[in-house]
Amino acid sequence: DLGSPMKVVRISAFALAITFLFTGCAGLNGLARKTGPKYEAEIQSWQKVIKNQGGNGMWLVTRGYRRGDDVVAILTCSSLSHVGILDADKEEVIESLWNGNVTNSLANFLEISHRVILVKPEGWTPETGRKALAKARGELERKYDFSGLIGLPSSNRWYCSELASWCWGREANQFGPWNVIHPRRLTKMGKVLFDSGPRDGKIDE
Repeated sequence: DLGSPMKVVRISAFALAITFLFTGCAGLNGLARKTGPKYEAEIQSWQKVIKNQGGNGMWLVTRGYRRGDDVVAILTCSSLSHVGILDADKEEVIESLWNGNVTNSLANFLEISHRVILVKPEGWTPETGRKALAKARGELERKYDFSGLIGLPSSNRWYCSELASWCWGREANQFGPWNVIHPRRLTKMGKVLFDSGPRDGKIDE
């Protein structure tokens, strides 16, 4: 009976263990942050592109350097780990972190990113983007939805891609591990306007 919450937890935990042990994920020990003048110039080139092409409510899907990014990337064998919601007017990003929903400066968000993808959600216009952004701002300071990561969502809590997709009309609090939405899925739910590729010290345009 997959309707039993405890069985869902056990199945999800087992699936994560299998993924971790047998799939040979790249970057099993996490990523070492690349710093220095050439990388700073690269980050500034990302910021320039996002300022020129980005709009309110668009998604910034990333592979970050935080410990949580390493956990997500390793356990899901993915090159992507996180998503934020862009406030182009204020040059900020709204994101769900383990300590809750917060705002971050765009500059700092990019500084702690190894790769960033700018996605224009399906149906984006300046008006729909403004409304999606307003929804995200209305959820600031909510707690992180840890149980949602295994398909047991908690009301009034969010994980990053859950918040990002909900702002654009996806129903929240859908039960079952098959309804968990990974950050990488958002790249298929809109148009990719820019993909920096991994941080390599080269200017990206």
